[in-house]
Amino acid sequence: MLRREVELRAELTEIARMNDWLHAVAREAGMPDRLRDDIKLCLNEAVANVIMYGKAGEGAPRIRLTVDASAGGARATLADTGPAFDPLGHPAQPKITSLETAQIGGFGIQLMRETAQDLSYARVEGWNVLTVVCGRP
Repeated sequence: MLRREVELRAELTEIARMNDWLHAVAREAGMPDRLRDDIKLCLNEAVANVIMYGKAGEGAPRIRLTVDASAGGARATLADTGPAFDPLGHPAQPKITSLETAQIGGFGIQLMRETAQDLSYARVEGWNVLTVVCGRP
């Protein structure tokens, strides 16, 4: 099992840096592209939410990402100091049946639920801690 950590700034440009970092970690661990893309999708959604809904400026959240990766998958732990937010507490979105009835928002969380094998959330000493598992690390 390979463990890597990175700290991200609360800026949307950091998502590209995170994706490059994830590609390198996945390659080093021998993870198949499909599993790498699954964990990347989940983390893109989660990190974007932290950045967009966290406080800007000096109150910007700290963001720390730890990934345990293997050829079988990855366990990612995203920790941030933004406002308390449990993405798993949001109700599941109804399936879209037409563009006219589709509601905006909440589908990133739904994508995470459908993509990950396991998701968990805790608020620990002022940190949001979201754990995402894709595949069987």
